[in-house]
Amino acid sequence: MIIKDRSKLETPCKVVSIKEGEEIGVRLLHELRESENGIGLSANQIGIDKRVCVINVKEPLVLINPKIVEKSKEQFVFAEGCLSFPNSKVKTIRHQDIVVEADNHKGQLSFSANSEDINDAFECVCVQHEIDHLDGITMFEREFKSEPLVRGVNAPKKIGRNEKVTITKGTESKVLKYKKAEPMLEDGWTLSI
Repeated sequence: MIIKDRSKLETPCKVVSIKEGEEIGVRLLHELRESENGIGLSANQIGIDKRVCVINVKEPLVLINPKIVEKSKEQFVFAEGCLSFPNSKVKTIRHQDIVVEADNHKGQLSFSANSEDINDAFECVCVQHEIDHLDGITMFEREFKSEPLVRGVNAPKKIGRNEKVTITKGTESKVLKYKKAEPMLEDGWTLSI
């Protein structure tokens, strides 16, 4: 059963052996398949205080004692949900590219949202989301708060035509080059910094 009490998810999880981690991984994948729309699950979400999570966007992936060892300066906004908070959606700010090490994988694993395939963005976000759970962090702590762009003399900086910007309209957000986003600003979209 998936834990829906936020206070029980705010404590970092303990390191686990590969053998025990693999057993937990099997259980997590089973729980994830039972959920109707989940793409990731961490051990503490089902009451196990161990550093194991699973992601199933493109293929099932078990991470035992994972840690993010590199992350890009480039970030993007993404609308996230969580099996522990089924009625909540939060716009979060996530790194565009990350590198992860896990005890059950030789070498490093790279994840990037900088792709034409939307599943790459889902997977990159999901890995960050699940590792956050293992560190006692929920999506609410990663919430993106947009600030309107100040135009005119007091504007903080000029935006280049090819610079990536985030625009929002209602609950939808997009990351585009400024030259493509500019016409959308006249159609009710808001430029965020």
